[in-house]
Amino acid sequence: MGYELPAAMGVQAGRPGAPVWSIAGDGGFQMPLQELATITEEKLPVKIAVFNNGYLGMVRQWQEMFFQNHLKAVPIPGPDYVKLAQAYGIEALRVEDREDVMAALRQAQDHDGPFLIEFVVDPTTNLYPMVPPGGSLADTLEDPLTQNSGQEQG
Repeated sequence: MGYELPAAMGVQAGRPGAPVWSIAGDGGFQMPLQELATITEEKLPVKIAVFNNGYLGMVRQWQEMFFQNHLKAVPIPGPDYVKLAQAYGIEALRVEDREDVMAALRQAQDHDGPFLIEFVVDPTTNLYPMVPPGGSLADTLEDPLTQNSGQEQG
């Protein structure tokens, strides 16, 4: 958490002509958001996708699934990410509807410079696959709603 943006900056510096994306949740993005100043100063054309659900999503999911839905310290208020990016001179937009996703991605990719997209997502959506607390990769949990979708039908 918090590694995505600095890692993307390093990749962009090492591969200046390559398209580079940083993908983070809103909690993880808040940790290195000061790097927007470096991106601007160094003119790094990193594209940033922030998935904003207003929570520390993985921690919320664990608390919901393994700790009887005892939610503690997981809601995370955040700034207006679009205004924050714009304050650093970075183009940005907010996406709230699925039908706007592809257009936003194209706009960011076509922009010559850094670009931030804030994707507002349902705070109750869980992400899979996931490893349960204390588990190993062998214990990975799949989405119970789609677990059988990959099986061939006879």
